[in-house]
Amino acid sequence: MEYAKEQADVEHRVVTTPPLSDVKLADAKTTANGVVLVPQPTDDPRDPLNWPQRKKYLILSILCLAGFASNVSALANQLALGTQAKVYHKTLVETSYAVSAAIAGVAAGPLLLVPLAQMFGKSSVIFWTLLATVGCGIWSALMTHRDQYNAFVVARLFSGLFGSVPTILGSGAIMDIFFLHERGLAFTTLAISFLLGTVAGPTFGGFVVQSSPWPIVFWWTVGLQALVAILVFCFLEETGFTRDSLRVYPVLPHSFIPNRIYTFFPGTRVVPRVSVSHVAWYAATPFLIGVSPVGFLICFYQFIFFGWFVMVNTLLAVFLQEPPKHGGYGFSPLQTAAFSFSLWFGVILAQVYGALINDRLPLWICRRRGGIWKPEYRLHCLWVPAVLVPTGLGIFGACVEHHYHYMVLAVGAFLLTFGAMLCVPVSINYVAECFTHHAQESSNIMALFRLSLGLAVPFFVDPWEAKVGVGWVFGMAAFFSILGSCLIALLVWKGEKIRKWSFKSVASDEGGARVTKGMAL
Repeated sequence: MEYAKEQADVEHRVVTTPPLSDVKLADAKTTANGVVLVPQPTDDPRDPLNWPQRKKYLILSILCLAGFASNVSALANQLALGTQAKVYHKTLVETSYAVSAAIAGVAAGPLLLVPLAQMFGKSSVIFWTLLATVGCGIWSALMTHRDQYNAFVVARLFSGLFGSVPTILGSGAIMDIFFLHERGLAFTTLAISFLLGTVAGPTFGGFVVQSSPWPIVFWWTVGLQALVAILVFCFLEETGFTRDSLRVYPVLPHSFIPNRIYTFFPGTRVVPRVSVSHVAWYAATPFLIGVSPVGFLICFYQFIFFGWFVMVNTLLAVFLQEPPKHGGYGFSPLQTAAFSFSLWFGVILAQVYGALINDRLPLWICRRRGGIWKPEYRLHCLWVPAVLVPTGLGIFGACVEHHYHYMVLAVGAFLLTFGAMLCVPVSINYVAECFTHHAQESSNIMALFRLSLGLAVPFFVDPWEAKVGVGWVFGMAAFFSILGSCLIALLVWKGEKIRKWSFKSVASDEGGARVTKGMAL
């Protein structure tokens, strides 16, 4: 067969991408406006770096849909908490533990499931975890009796666990198919897509639960995820490619049905065969990245910077739906859903801002400093959220404490969301470019840090509020977020040196590569 001959050819003639430092600048492949392609692609048309742009963005679009659908499901019942509290005879805070369970699954799931991509391939793991998320959605929708509260919480946990996988593996796919000068837009689009899911799920759920039984908030997500699973099966392709003699990827059949069977059904026919110990090492890699100095600093930044948005998003329904005499606004689920559009505007504006800035600004700085790349140039995109997040937290806290008009509260929520959404794709991009051979593992540990604070806060926010008052809960959060921005300043100042202290078994970056030839960007 033709593909068998191609596989034999690959095994005897390993295609190796030379490091850019070994390529004479005059011979380097560039874009039409003089941006050097990093990494340099091979001459093989099967190289994902050589794929047509329409194919690359089709794959990115499917990954974005998968991330969106999975996160929509994880928080779909957030504005149904009041109705569910009556069914399960629990308080609003106790019912919110189901949302916390989903977030816990999102944080921990990749640590368990992403290493399987080394054995079965990214596409296969994404497809089967999507199907598992569909099953968890059905399970959740059927838990409608008073004595099924614990089972419902477990269903939400597993929904988050399986649903977290597409976004993490998407980071690895971006590093496989996009060049350095394209990744800012790609990471922004992927990150904003799954973050939009965390906002859209509660919004749609609020509109649904106002006029329909609460299980419908899960049934519609089941249909969406099933549709995305079909798109994944039809169009998603494995992005790994043989670039050295250490990992030789199989050549897949060209015809559709055999290609899909090889890609998605049990076996290791799309990735190099690996041992269990190899998979175990990849399972440990996120922790090696997380304890390396550069990895810990950027992850801890996400922990104390983005975590407050997770807290607000998780408890927003509680603040809005509590009766005014208890310090809330007495909103119905429908009113809460309408209020959440303030978060939508923050997410959408973050996508527009990131698409315009997250590649252009780092490349502009690189050009002004001689055209030699440093990953830290990415971090200059984080000065705007350094102002927006503490400002948004301050306004939000003042409104909750003094019960200002809900439109002022919406302004605080908008600023917080806008700033928090801006910081995520830049941070993911930066850490992926500090560990270029372990992009999905670096995204993995970052997701754990990013969600941990927001996950824990609902369990201690009540005693914290009783100690300092609700206004100072958010005031202290604002000051903590400023501390997070100080970590970014440290990385901008000394990041190049700090990167050298990483474990050599995982460290690899593109620092020192020439990205421009002096032409306009």
